[in-house]
Amino acid sequence: MLAKMLAGGFGVMALATTTACAAPRKAPPAPKVPVLAVEDVTTVELKDRIPPHWLVVNDVVFTHLLDGRAYIVDGDKGEYLGMVPGGHSHVGVQFTPDGSHLLMPGTFFARGSRGERTDVITWFALKDLMPGEEVVIPPKRIQSLPLLSSIPLTDDGRFVLIYNFTPEQSMTVVDAEAKSVVGEFETPGCALAHMTGPRSFMMQCADGSLQSGALDESGKITLGATTQPLFEREDPASDKPVRISASRWLFITFAGAVAEVDNASGTPTPGARWKLTGPGEDAWRPGGLQPYTFHAPSGLLYVLMHQGGPGTHKHPGTEIWVFSVASKQRVARLPIETPSTAIEISKDADPLLYTALFGSGTVVVRKPADASVLRKIEGLGNDISVLQAPPVVPAAGPAK
Repeated sequence: MLAKMLAGGFGVMALATTTACAAPRKAPPAPKVPVLAVEDVTTVELKDRIPPHWLVVNDVVFTHLLDGRAYIVDGDKGEYLGMVPGGHSHVGVQFTPDGSHLLMPGTFFARGSRGERTDVITWFALKDLMPGEEVVIPPKRIQSLPLLSSIPLTDDGRFVLIYNFTPEQSMTVVDAEAKSVVGEFETPGCALAHMTGPRSFMMQCADGSLQSGALDESGKITLGATTQPLFEREDPASDKPVRISASRWLFITFAGAVAEVDNASGTPTPGARWKLTGPGEDAWRPGGLQPYTFHAPSGLLYVLMHQGGPGTHKHPGTEIWVFSVASKQRVARLPIETPSTAIEISKDADPLLYTALFGSGTVVVRKPADASVLRKIEGLGNDISVLQAPPVVPAAGPAK
């Protein structure tokens, strides 16, 4: 009997359950989906020629060196304009004489961080920052912190020089018109190429001397005269000299001694010597990845200075010291609110002064007269190395 009751009970329960499951449910109302406006895909174009207040900000991306890049920003508006990729151990760019293209040497590996290495020079059009023609060069360019004199373009725009260090030293020459490699030329004991004319340059040598070099019409390098050592072993010249005219450079030592050298004759000729510091200022010295910049229209040299001893030549500057190169005297001493490792000035008659601190991701745009802040451009990557203001490009003439 119990079995029948249980069976009956379960039957009732089962029926009830079946009846409950079968009851219809109301479907929830359909969500209202907003109608999105149709978006047109467009291409933003920049300018045909680079204006004097645009700036190339190089990011070596120290934490992942495979991904170097160069940002283009507008110093007047404080705006980010675009970016071009630089590959492994990015150095910087060179501007074509007409300001229409950026030449970028780069290193790439077939499998990202390994595999076959390919070194190239790529022409990027400023108008759309798209890669154009490319020349494959020997895979041996120096891998170091950025040195713009390791990738110079000759003053006439005809040849690109690439400094190689394997640790043998040589120069690869690329014909920028024919888009082809001319050849590789030995430069034993001497490094970099500081341009001193349409196709002449000076190199810094291991013993503190300077050697001249020149390229002929085909791009072949011929080495010339070498000076006596110009700098003390205890206080060598920085590998970041400052060009002050077509053939003259200022070579500045880690302690702030200055030597002017002229290569107008094809033989490096030492000139005036002076110091950045005066009495009681021996604790001050230049420092940073890009410690100096020169403004040709005013003849003024801007230097990042800090207090420190030997071995602090990469420390950021806490002040900007301004010098008249003609009188070899300091004309201003400008404290800055943010220590900086790079300084650059635009090349026009109404310039902007730029500073950046490695690791900050920020370029500070300043008034040259007092280093006061006009604006900041932020979010540019953590490892800003070298700032590059373009040369002043003559305005295009009327169309023919």
